[in-house]
Amino acid sequence: MSTEFLPLPKYDPSLKIDTKSSTYQPIVWIDCEMTGLDVFNDHIIEIACIITDGDLNIVDPGYESVVHCDKSIMDQMNEWCISHHGASGLTDKVINSTKVHSEVETELLSYIQKFTNKGTAVLAGNTVHMDRIFLYREFPKIVDWLHYRIIDVSSFRELGHRHNKNMMQNCPRKREAHTAMSDILESIAQMKWLRDNYLIGPNETK
Repeated sequence: MSTEFLPLPKYDPSLKIDTKSSTYQPIVWIDCEMTGLDVFNDHIIEIACIITDGDLNIVDPGYESVVHCDKSIMDQMNEWCISHHGASGLTDKVINSTKVHSEVETELLSYIQKFTNKGTAVLAGNTVHMDRIFLYREFPKIVDWLHYRIIDVSSFRELGHRHNKNMMQNCPRKREAHTAMSDILESIAQMKWLRDNYLIGPNETK
């Protein structure tokens, strides 16, 4: 595995992206931090969203929010979550936040609607099917707005490790900060690297 870190993508306001163009093909990148992975008992406590066009150019700086949970719930998290969410400062942010799930859902939906039409944008991220399950339970309006298809960066990575191990050894590593925004930026960066190093470009197509 490469010792280099992934270069994180940045929003470039000078890049004019026509969100009304037929070639826009928006991708809605979402990452959630949860109290655990039990979809019946755990909760989304942080969420970040970045929208790109089909070429992975960032359309806007993005949306992020922390959702309130009581300390009693946070104290019941598993060891990994207690350690990582505590170290990142997320635990304190969650306890002190005044935003509830319904408020964050409304804000996020409004944000996504500024750049997409209903049923057109696909959800993307790393192991994003898990995020989608939690979204379906706690932010159902988001799932209802998006297309049913997803782009899971993890699937490309798993295929690469099986199909071309030597190439994947050169893939820059993630910083593993475990915040929703940093994770989603790294997901976009990984997809860019995989696109440029693994997938055939439009000019290479026979």
